[in-house]
Amino acid sequence: MSEPTTDATLEAVIAQLEQGSILLPRSAFLEVATRPGVVVRHSMDPEVPWHAPSFVWQDVEVPVVNVDQLLDPARDRDQDRRRFSRLLVMQAVTEPERLPFYALEVRGTPHPVQITPQNIYALEDAEATPWSWRVKASGVTTHLLRLDTIEQSLLETTAPRSA
Repeated sequence: MSEPTTDATLEAVIAQLEQGSILLPRSAFLEVATRPGVVVRHSMDPEVPWHAPSFVWQDVEVPVVNVDQLLDPARDRDQDRRRFSRLLVMQAVTEPERLPFYALEVRGTPHPVQITPQNIYALEDAEATPWSWRVKASGVTTHLLRLDTIEQSLLETTAPRSA
């Protein structure tokens, strides 16, 4: 008789940024979308410089978070001029009736990883930010985003509308 396994694994993805990467639970993101062309990257709200112009996904206007700007507010926003941007459409969990979806603007295509308690740990020498913790997961030093905090800030600054 075999014993049941108690090893907890989490299906996750690592997505590249301009500088570094982010780690997300696979269950939180729904789709990878591409926004063509050079979109004016300046924030819609000067108080929230990481809030990029929204886009329409499945007939819903979805707010977009520029993750590079979120994690490094001092970076030059003109660096974001590219031929296209990659958007990870996320399913909100905090208050889905008010904010069903949002998108994270990243650099590359997410790569799947399996996270176990043995292959993830916090980095002691790295400071946490209001938006993320620095961790080492599956051998990669990355940002573990605080999605609840991001969602709460989006709820305070915007609400999606039907297109």
